[in-house]
Amino acid sequence: MSPSSDLPDLRLTPHVLREYSVIADGERGAVIGPRGDIAWLCFPRWHGPAVFASLIGGGNTYAVIPTEQFVWGGYYEPASLIWRNRWVTTSGIVECRDALAFPGDPDRAVLLRRITAVHGRAHVQVRLDLRADYGRRPVRDVKKDGGHWLASDRDLHLRWSGAGDARAHRAGEDPHLALELTLPEGDSRDLVLEVTGHAPTGDPPDPDRAWRATETGWDAAVPPLDNCLDSADVAHHYAVLRGLTSRGGGTVAAATTSLPERAGAGRNYDYRYVWIRDQCFVGQ
Repeated sequence: MSPSSDLPDLRLTPHVLREYSVIADGERGAVIGPRGDIAWLCFPRWHGPAVFASLIGGGNTYAVIPTEQFVWGGYYEPASLIWRNRWVTTSGIVECRDALAFPGDPDRAVLLRRITAVHGRAHVQVRLDLRADYGRRPVRDVKKDGGHWLASDRDLHLRWSGAGDARAHRAGEDPHLALELTLPEGDSRDLVLEVTGHAPTGDPPDPDRAWRATETGWDAAVPPLDNCLDSADVAHHYAVLRGLTSRGGGTVAAATTSLPERAGAGRNYDYRYVWIRDQCFVGQ
């Protein structure tokens, strides 16, 4: 399969649950599919409206996907919710390292993505669909400001850094930003997406500094657990619970808190909130 100018319709093919991964910062969580698509992310908090909702067929997603045929895999870095998508393509190996900057800010989500050509040249397409409110409302005022993109809609603001060479597409009701990358072996590209409730101020986050702070944050959050039968698994479970626990001490029962029980049915699963019973289990 040769590189093409447009990604396929990312809303078409759901995956089994075991092929999704979760990253979280305590205040919100993102669900990532095997095509490198951010399939679910609510803002500003766990129970907010979905900024990305392709998990239920919404048009809003943020995808990093090889343009060649690939076999997918991935793994979490130890004792953290830093996820690495890994694709073995027809000409090489591509990885995308993903994390929500940790610990999280209640008023600002920072999504870190680092695309790396591990072996051979990497041909990758990136697509950012800009919609609010579960994909029902396209984000307006999309503009380029220096080396980054800005977009806003009512009380939702986005700043996308590291993608200054992306193109804006406004065809029909499908506004999106698209970026085609060819990386030589060993090279990386950092993409940083900020989602805030107000217009971003100051300079965009420095990717290296943000990654170091996130790594340090997870090191501090997960204690040594060497006295367990399987310390690696227990440390990962601890990291999941920490990622689902806000600074107020409440632990949500799932990263998909506002996920409708059935699309268009107007009902949510009971686990959208913090339940006292579940909180007691976490404490134990």
